[in-house]
Amino acid sequence: MGVGIVDASSRGIEGRRRPSRGFGSIELLIAIALIGLLLATTVSWEPIDRWSLARATRLAETELRRARSVALSEHRRIDVRADDGWLELSAPGSGPIGRIQLAGPGGLADSIRLRPRVLRFNGRGQGSAGSLFIYRGSRGMRVISNFLGRVRTIRFRL
Repeated sequence: MGVGIVDASSRGIEGRRRPSRGFGSIELLIAIALIGLLLATTVSWEPIDRWSLARATRLAETELRRARSVALSEHRRIDVRADDGWLELSAPGSGPIGRIQLAGPGGLADSIRLRPRVLRFNGRGQGSAGSLFIYRGSRGMRVISNFLGRVRTIRFRL
């Protein structure tokens, strides 16, 4: 039998193999992947929540202004209701005019609430005072309609 070549750096005096002194490439890749996974789970979704809430608010403002505009142009009353995440415009006696989803599955917000339950705009563009509350995460927006039919927005945190 021949004598094998002994690598002095990997074997000690007794001939036993010494443990490696660092991470190999696979161990480093696994460690980096785990760190990335931990960072990804701790990253806040706040920018996405803010964007979705702002978008839902702009859509709600547009629909309320549209309801006032239709009431003025057609000289009739327009009602605005919020049901199951949908904001619906309708005219008494003639049915729905428009409907837009703001919350729920496929919506931009988590939930919406209208106080009072129905906002009305008469044929002169005047509105019933009320607020549409839009919620997303820990944030909320309040779209306010006053007696003159004007719409403005207030931001709040839960």
